Amino acid sequence: MMPGMYLSGLIHRDRLFDLASRWLADRTQRDDGRILTEIFAFERAITSPVVRSLVGDLARTMRPGELRLTRVSSKDDVRRAIVAAARSAGPSPRVEQLLARYGAFPEEFFPRTPVHMSLVTRSDGSLVGMVRRKRIRRIADKVSRRVADQLADEIDAAARSLAAARAGTAGLPLDVMISSRQQMDEDFAAAERIVADRIRTGELAFDPDRVRVDDVIGVKILGTADELARIEAALDGRDGTFACESEVHEGSYAGTHYLVDLELPPLERILAGFNGVDWRFAEGRGLSSFHLEESLIDYLESASPTFRLELILTNIEDLVESEFGRCIHEVRILDQRDRAAYSGRIAQNASSIIEYMLQLAISPTVRVDSLPIKIWGRYLRDTVAEAVARLKHDTNVEWLVPTDPSSVIRL
Repeated sequence: MMPGMYLSGLIHRDRLFDLASRWLADRTQRDDGRILTEIFAFERAITSPVVRSLVGDLARTMRPGELRLTRVSSKDDVRRAIVAAARSAGPSPRVEQLLARYGAFPEEFFPRTPVHMSLVTRSDGSLVGMVRRKRIRRIADKVSRRVADQLADEIDAAARSLAAARAGTAGLPLDVMISSRQQMDEDFAAAERIVADRIRTGELAFDPDRVRVDDVIGVKILGTADELARIEAALDGRDGTFACESEVHEGSYAGTHYLVDLELPPLERILAGFNGVDWRFAEGRGLSSFHLEESLIDYLESASPTFRLELILTNIEDLVESEFGRCIHEVRILDQRDRAAYSGRIAQNASSIIEYMLQLAISPTVRVDSLPIKIWGRYLRDTVAEAVARLKHDTNVEWLVPTDPSSVIRL
């Protein structure tokens, strides 16, 4: 099995994994664009009611009452809600210090970061938690790191094999042979080509669990220690809910992280929730509204009955620390990229292929003639940007003034 993209938050995760695996090996099929578009048209609509039900049930174990979900598209809105919640809770000196720094230097806190989130509040406006779905660029980034982690050992082993062959030719044991920087760089480049060719031919096999991303959907709930304990008890007894893993984070940021599998409701109930849906949005994604409506039942009947999300239980002080203090989320993302075991061209190409695939899913076309990026090639970032732009436009749209349609201009 090839390295691919295994997103456990999707009910068609196996289908997407197989498709991504083929794309990394440059093997596209005629229906791939349609499949991708269906997945990203259906998934959120199918799983969102199940996620909302979980959030409502858990939040009401702390305090009964009406809850509201408000969609936001910028992290700035999220941070403003956290500041308001912290101030109403009576902030500690540490929280006051962090909020004061945020107020004085907002540009240091990654402003205008785009997000797909909903804030969960009570009728009085108090913050209960938030629901987040990863954006396409973040999914591609995280998947590529998973793939890169697996490839690092493969490339290292191939490079060592090449070095051992050179040592054998020289009649020396590998551990006493001294290689120049140029020789090591050449071995590494050759090792990349060897591993890339193994990917292309399907020789390199990976377990989907090793490239699994479990936090495509994330839920965070705030409460006191007693309230969060009640939530944990409710989680254990809730029907159709299975907390399969848990981890307690301590230190610079505290919180309990769960991986939770949720069951889909019966087919009839899901379909009832789609009554009156306006499918015309599909026309902007290369499919007819009639096609999506007709495909829905087949999609549900062939799907996994469960999907996974990450649930984080924390308090307001630790939430402030995670957004403004010692472990700012965006800083952790940058650190993870810097600590990648391998960030060479195969990893970069894998990221570009996944990004292109996900952008195709929300583009006005479902047509895939050939992939503009190959796992074994060498490209500038401009090439990827141009390929993604062409999914949405027939021509390059970088210049504000239209160019002459003729390719030859007389001077």
